[in-house]
Amino acid sequence: MFGRQVVKFLESIGCCQRCILIYLGERSDSLYDSDQFLDRTLEQAILALEEDVRELSALSEKSQKEATDEDPCSPLSAENNTCEVLTPVAGTVEENNGICVSSSNGHIEHISKKQKFSVCITCIGLLQSGCTSTIIAQISEAMLSGGHDADAFTLALALPICLSLRVHRVWTLLKQAYPLMPEKGRTDHIATIKDVWKNLVGHPLGKMVDKTFIQGQYLEFIMNVSASYVGDIQDCEIMDKLCESTFAMRRKQHKKYATGVYSKQSVDAAIKKLTDTEFLKVCPNPPSIPIEAIAFKDLKWQRDSLYMAGRYNKYSRELPQTPWFVEGERKMGSSVQELLCEILNKSVKAEDYRFSSSGREDVDVRCLGNGRPFVIEFLNPCITKFSQKEVTQFQKEVNSSSDMIQLRHLQIVDKKDIKNLKEGEEEKTKAYCALCIVRGGYDPLLLSQLSGMKELVVQQKTPVRVLHRRPLLTRPRIIHEMRASCIDSFFFKLHLTTQAGTYIKEFVHGDLGRTTPNLRSILGLDVDIIALDVEKVALDWPPECSDCLS
Repeated sequence: MFGRQVVKFLESIGCCQRCILIYLGERSDSLYDSDQFLDRTLEQAILALEEDVRELSALSEKSQKEATDEDPCSPLSAENNTCEVLTPVAGTVEENNGICVSSSNGHIEHISKKQKFSVCITCIGLLQSGCTSTIIAQISEAMLSGGHDADAFTLALALPICLSLRVHRVWTLLKQAYPLMPEKGRTDHIATIKDVWKNLVGHPLGKMVDKTFIQGQYLEFIMNVSASYVGDIQDCEIMDKLCESTFAMRRKQHKKYATGVYSKQSVDAAIKKLTDTEFLKVCPNPPSIPIEAIAFKDLKWQRDSLYMAGRYNKYSRELPQTPWFVEGERKMGSSVQELLCEILNKSVKAEDYRFSSSGREDVDVRCLGNGRPFVIEFLNPCITKFSQKEVTQFQKEVNSSSDMIQLRHLQIVDKKDIKNLKEGEEEKTKAYCALCIVRGGYDPLLLSQLSGMKELVVQQKTPVRVLHRRPLLTRPRIIHEMRASCIDSFFFKLHLTTQAGTYIKEFVHGDLGRTTPNLRSILGLDVDIIALDVEKVALDWPPECSDCLS
């Protein structure tokens, strides 16, 4: 029988039972059954395979007959127009670590019948020892170590590079020995191996970690499992002969391929360019018996980011928005980012975080009024389920921890909503109050002319103080309105509403003529700025929360 011969062939070269079922085209849930039920599944798969082969044979005979009828002089005659469905290609011989398999005369004969294969040559033990209770316990320990509050999870599996090469080698030999072997399962073979492993491991793992395993759809919580094999690189070295020019070039480009000459993408792409005949010339034998089974040494969980947004006020003139370093040396003891994020992350327990805000103020500038909108992305968080009441309590903790900052409207937001933070960057306005000084004094009547100036366009070259981190450009900015109030004959307050991105300090003193016009040129006075406050950021996001005020 054709199916049994294929099974014998795959057994003889060292394939495990589940891998044999995959080669036979089995894709049902029966692949996930326990070992004692696989024999029944194998019998069903053999019958299904033989039915497929009979159909292919019938189609082949029909095609040959039609060709003969159209051309009576065709060398194909009725006598020769037959197809030996059950007979493999005669004379095919394979050797595998001392095992010689002959498929001549339709029989599979073991030269060493007592040889036992402990590790499958195809899955490298993944569907054998790779799904035992010991492995499941190892993965569950990695999952539980984070204390995640996710209700469900899915698995992601990274395989050794050589596994797809091993599968391809077996398929070429299988098709050489049995040309009528259906290829319907060849293209999704690797994906099926992964699916089988995930289902064998996922459900018992879910019971151990008290979470629901869900396969086949994206979830916010993923357990990433990387399988490694000690002979991976050694197996892949055959690619140097199969695609000499490709991998010789990669070896020469040391910097580009510093992490390794072989990659899954490069090996798979190279294999696709070769015909089975070309492949068999270099690889006429089955893959070698694995040195040992694959191991799981890299177990990492991955969870969707958690986003918290709100507004902050900064009351200190000695506090940068983000950590400030100059040539590797830290300036200032803390920052707005650290005062916010480090306290919040004690509850979220994220691997890392990213702080982003609607603009930024200088270290010596206070942020007053309704505060500046911000969002924090917590990367790989352990805890994500918080009620608004709990979030409000986090806000209180931050506010009570320091008199330099205060939070308001802290809330959890969706990723799609954070686009509001950056959208309209050029359109939104900001209100400032600047304390100015005039060296030598001034006439208070001069200040009255400022209140009549509306929509003043100024040209600002990148300020000298930020040239080390910003490109040299001239940017037009709009001063929508301004007014000044006298304090005494030397000091006055300047209130401005400007386009976002306007450099206020440079507008006041002119920055050596790099901002024109400027307050000095408008008033004709030697004006400088003493202090600056942000009074309002006109961006209605995030939405106000009455229970987030404290």
